[in-house]
Amino acid sequence: MKKLTATLSSIFFILSVLVLFNCSGPEETSEAVKFYIGSSDGSLEYSIFLCEMDPVKGEFAVLDSFTGAKGPSYLAFSPDRSHLYTINKEISDTSLRNMTLSSFSINKETHQLEFLNSQSSEGGGPCHVHCSKKGTFLFTSNYSSGSVAAFPISDLGEIQPASSVVQSSGTGPIENRQGGPHTHYVSLDLKENYLLSPDLGTDKVLIYEFDHDSGVLTPNPAQPFFKLTPGAGPRHLVFHPSGEFVYVVNELNATVTACRYNDKNGTLTKLNVVSTIPEPYEGSRYPAAIRIHPNGNYVYASTRGDISSISVFKVDEEGEFYRIQVMENVTAWPRDFNIDPSGQYLMAAGERSDEIELYRIDKGTGMLTKTEMKITLPSPGCILYLD
Repeated sequence: MKKLTATLSSIFFILSVLVLFNCSGPEETSEAVKFYIGSSDGSLEYSIFLCEMDPVKGEFAVLDSFTGAKGPSYLAFSPDRSHLYTINKEISDTSLRNMTLSSFSINKETHQLEFLNSQSSEGGGPCHVHCSKKGTFLFTSNYSSGSVAAFPISDLGEIQPASSVVQSSGTGPIENRQGGPHTHYVSLDLKENYLLSPDLGTDKVLIYEFDHDSGVLTPNPAQPFFKLTPGAGPRHLVFHPSGEFVYVVNELNATVTACRYNDKNGTLTKLNVVSTIPEPYEGSRYPAAIRIHPNGNYVYASTRGDISSISVFKVDEEGEFYRIQVMENVTAWPRDFNIDPSGQYLMAAGERSDEIELYRIDKGTGMLTKTEMKITLPSPGCILYLD
């Protein structure tokens, strides 16, 4: 993949400015961490950025940027980190208005991306991608059309035509947001027998059996869906490292729902529900991303709105959880955030502030503290660590 050209040199100069902060990282994080950023700005030609964070020097830098996808607001690796898969806002079918998914090979030495192919997402508004552990299937949720699809992946890493497309149906009580199905996320469970997809439009977590031989998704006969509070608007979910619990972040009522998960039959049972922000609160609030600490003891959720924030929750032995911190006034409109592999840092993507900010995690308490480290990037929508 070619480097940034001279016509983009001024942009690259701005993006590659190093920003320092006063405290260096703990000894166990002595090496620089590389990561990709996908921008949600569909007007950008160079829309995927390769970045680096050096915790010892306290430096952020943009190393390169790549073409091949319009508005890649979500990214996913193959399990061996040899390929990258992205959302692509390019229209694949003008009559159906279906968009696309794109695949890239990753140079193991330079981490540069080389475009491989694009494939129809088989729906409108794809907003999430997920790759199986064996790297043989890719999954997407099509928000606008309310469908979920599975795609075989070739030995070369190219996305093949869909092997299964499942259309959701139904509505919710909030007319301007829930007039139809809006699947927002997809993830296989840890044993990869079932696919879960939060449907914001119908207040359900859809549950599908997945056949790895045929690539076909079918509604789970034991529980085709888990129903949430009317008007909750489930957006994303995360599995506990044990596989025993699932945490669902709800965009429309600003809550997180904890569930017990039975991996034998792919069923969910509610444990408890906690608001992402202190109540009462009269301003706008729209939770976006949810992550769990590598140690499994803390859940994190971002909330966009009048006061952009990241909330921290403590998980008990039974999977229930409670809120212990709300970090307010984080980077504006934190559409995504991610925890670095060491569990010491959290990076937040401010989609409307055009920046990435770094926060330190206390591994003893899980709580966040601000650093002065940030970097400017256009409409960051997804953070994906290479290491």
